[in-house]
Amino acid sequence: MIAQHITIWWLGMFALSVSAQSEWTDKSPHKSGFVTVNGVRLHYLDWGGKGEAMLFLHGIGDTPHIYDVLAPKFTNQFRVLGLTRRGHGESKIPDDGYDTATRVEDIRQFLDALNIPRAILVGHSAAGGEVTMFAGKHPDRAIKIVYLDAVFDTDRRLELLRRMPAEMTPPEAAESLDSVRRWQKRMNNGWSEAWEATLRVHFSPDGNAFLNQERRSRALGMMLEPGAEAQQDFTKIKSRALNITVVGFPSNMVNYFKALPEPRRKSIDEFFSSVNRVKEKETERFRKELPGARVVAFTNADHHCFIDREDDVVREMRAFLGK
Repeated sequence: MIAQHITIWWLGMFALSVSAQSEWTDKSPHKSGFVTVNGVRLHYLDWGGKGEAMLFLHGIGDTPHIYDVLAPKFTNQFRVLGLTRRGHGESKIPDDGYDTATRVEDIRQFLDALNIPRAILVGHSAAGGEVTMFAGKHPDRAIKIVYLDAVFDTDRRLELLRRMPAEMTPPEAAESLDSVRRWQKRMNNGWSEAWEATLRVHFSPDGNAFLNQERRSRALGMMLEPGAEAQQDFTKIKSRALNITVVGFPSNMVNYFKALPEPRRKSIDEFFSSVNRVKEKETERFRKELPGARVVAFTNADHHCFIDREDDVVREMRAFLGK
């Protein structure tokens, strides 16, 4: 869902109270580490487990904490990791290197640094480009790949982002942590500890300052520049693939915008229709270029489908990975 490609960014423009910051504890069973690869110090999370490696890659503006609830579900079968992309979270914010090819090289060198010869790659949202290119360039290293609403036509998506109605990212929804929670519940299907953890990474210890706001904004902008996000080429993929795609929008979001007066409601309806048409073309192209892949469509779901449809995502992933 286009609106939430940038959700974490505009949600990041709020201030938490000191008490709210101090009372919360990240309960996800992971260890945190750093490794310098490709000239950049990158942060990662390690949930442990044994077996083949499973690497979770987050969407634009998120951190691997967005998988804090989902990732531990797979430690009984795999060694589960999450990499923080350059310019995000606790990773370094370099002046360049935000194109897909450089980010893919970051992933390759990260796996090398941890002595991981092959991995299952799981990518959400903008990480889909990284998953596709990595699997195409390094087929011997991608065991299987999973797309979590991450199959995009880059040019069309960038155009949609430019046309997004202002009502979908209102500044008043990001005035406080409580307002973020309210907006999230109103638009989607509730709150999650994973959201809580990934948001808090962006703030100072007292909760009142957004860390490195200007530099992070610039990094995000470079990722969204034309040419930075390479067009996905599924024809080069040799790995088995699962594509979990979201069709339509959460019913909470649809009902909220239906209540808006004209012409605001009409502009959002037109935007929703444009998104649906683009999604349909993206899925058709994926099926054509990768006919052996499994495609699962969720309706009335959030773009972060692995949060609001966690049980369904876990079931589909287990069935796919067990084969």
